[in-house]
Amino acid sequence: MSSTHEHTEPGRLPSILTIASAVLGAAGLVIWLGASMSRGETYYFWGIWLIVAALAVYLWRYRLLNGGEALRELLRSSARKMAVPVMGVVTAIVLGGILMLATGYNPIEAYGALFFGGLVRNWHISILNAAPLIFTALSVAFAFKAGLFNIGAEGQYYMGAMAAAWLSIHFTLPGIISLPLIFIFAGLFGAMWTIIPALLKVRTGAHEVITTMMLAHTARYLSPVFIRANGGDPATSTHPYVTWEILPNNFLPRFQQFLPQANYRVHTGILIAIVVALLIHYILYYTSWGFEIRAVGENKDAARAQGISVGKNIFRALLIAGFLAGLAGFNQVNGLDHRLFENLQAGYGWNGISVALLAGGNPIGVVFTGLLWGVLDAGGQFMARTTQTPSAIVEIVKGTILFLVVARYIYTAIGNWRRKRQRHREADAANAVKEGA
Repeated sequence: MSSTHEHTEPGRLPSILTIASAVLGAAGLVIWLGASMSRGETYYFWGIWLIVAALAVYLWRYRLLNGGEALRELLRSSARKMAVPVMGVVTAIVLGGILMLATGYNPIEAYGALFFGGLVRNWHISILNAAPLIFTALSVAFAFKAGLFNIGAEGQYYMGAMAAAWLSIHFTLPGIISLPLIFIFAGLFGAMWTIIPALLKVRTGAHEVITTMMLAHTARYLSPVFIRANGGDPATSTHPYVTWEILPNNFLPRFQQFLPQANYRVHTGILIAIVVALLIHYILYYTSWGFEIRAVGENKDAARAQGISVGKNIFRALLIAGFLAGLAGFNQVNGLDHRLFENLQAGYGWNGISVALLAGGNPIGVVFTGLLWGVLDAGGQFMARTTQTPSAIVEIVKGTILFLVVARYIYTAIGNWRRKRQRHREADAANAVKEGA
């Protein structure tokens, strides 16, 4: 009996550790994201420690299943992948500090205010900024995997917001029913806005950069017409640049409903964004759809030779990208604003491109780079207010980070291309020698 027990117990342990890691990670994430320094600084750090504990349990499980050497290789591989973006961030911060010194500002004081503001004092603003960025960046990243550049996420974001606003003004169903429906329809309207670029790409080869960008501007200029028809008529409203407020049953739940110390503005859109990022990662790397899309993005000719429909997967990838960007509109209308403003805090679609590039097109990486961008934006506001350092410094730092990281990826891609050409030349030379012999 004892030998049987000793044999089966290790088999159960990895499953137990999986559950423990998931529970600790989910609890830590919710507490950390919902913490407000003004009232819940203790919870903020508890959330971080729970996330660290979840990671430690996951690594323990990995070692049990795969051995110590596999764990060390995982850590080395992860460090190599993180080296480029981390070095880009560090280099950009150093260059920003040099610029501050050259213009008469104190970089230590300024950066202290920036990171205190973004990571602690204005943490709730960082979260509010990050949620829509994650959705639009996922849109751009998904298109990247198919070898496409969805530069029109801004327009798809607007279309999702207009759909969410109209439905949320009129849907009187209980929130548990209406919110999932509005979520889906907002995404579908974003996807609808990519149908024309997708058809043009597949049928005529028209470049998606041009077509999606043109439709992005079209969607933005449609929004004032929509607002005028839904509460923003100057003849009847004192607020002509905003729609009626959506119905309360269609508000996204707020963290304060289950974490009393949370800031009253922070809503659960950030949790939805993280779940969607995990789902996109699963689709891309664990489904046949994802495999086909990535195969088309890597090499269209090779994918076609393997019987994969290039046109179908390009069409599919652009529609899914539009769906994801449309969800950012749902996040803003139902989570934060509860109405549609004419300017819609425009820019999340364009900034999503930067976030996706910084993440290297990785859906999980998008969550972290989205949070980084949110921290820099929120911290930059706090820095400018408390130290009088121009917030333009933050934009320079962000631009430098992006330039350094993207330049590294381009350099690597060029190096791979050169090595591939060299191999082909060597193969051709070897074939020529054989034919001559």
